[in-house]
Amino acid sequence: MTNSGTVLWITGLSGAGKTTVSSRVQEFLRSRKVPALLIDGDRMREALRDPTYGYDRESRLAGARRYARFAKMVADQGFAAIVSTISLFHEVHDWNRANLPGYFEVFLDVPEEVRRARDPKGLYAAHVRGDNGSMGGLDLAVELPRSPDLRLDNSGDENSIDTIADRIVDAFLERFPEGIFRR
Repeated sequence: MTNSGTVLWITGLSGAGKTTVSSRVQEFLRSRKVPALLIDGDRMREALRDPTYGYDRESRLAGARRYARFAKMVADQGFAAIVSTISLFHEVHDWNRANLPGYFEVFLDVPEEVRRARDPKGLYAAHVRGDNGSMGGLDLAVELPRSPDLRLDNSGDENSIDTIADRIVDAFLERFPEGIFRR
């Protein structure tokens, strides 16, 4: 199988805007006739419905490995796989760089106070109440990317999403000028 696809790995902590940004990147790619599949961490959990897949470090690491292998399968079939996940583990990022075709890592860096204010899933509020003791970056140690291909501050409002998505697509085009985007 040829490695004609790519993997855009968009990561950040809860509330960083990963799903929103990744969805917009997918729209931009599809408008350019690039076959793009979004692999969202929350949607994958829902689809898999694996009762052993928790929120502890080991479960999160196993999930990140699953996403990476699935992304490889998708990219090997000529798609742009857009992975939207927390998955903040150096060993996963290292494996991705060594094994995923056209790998491009984006870290959405958002201050904690902004993430707490957004709280789209109510996770920070649950944490304050003591109902969520498995928050990455609070209770669970995370390993922020050592050298992402692109680090973006996504502290803005909904109006900045197009700008962020444009920057991701532009940076990727610059990095891989002969890749899937140039079909």
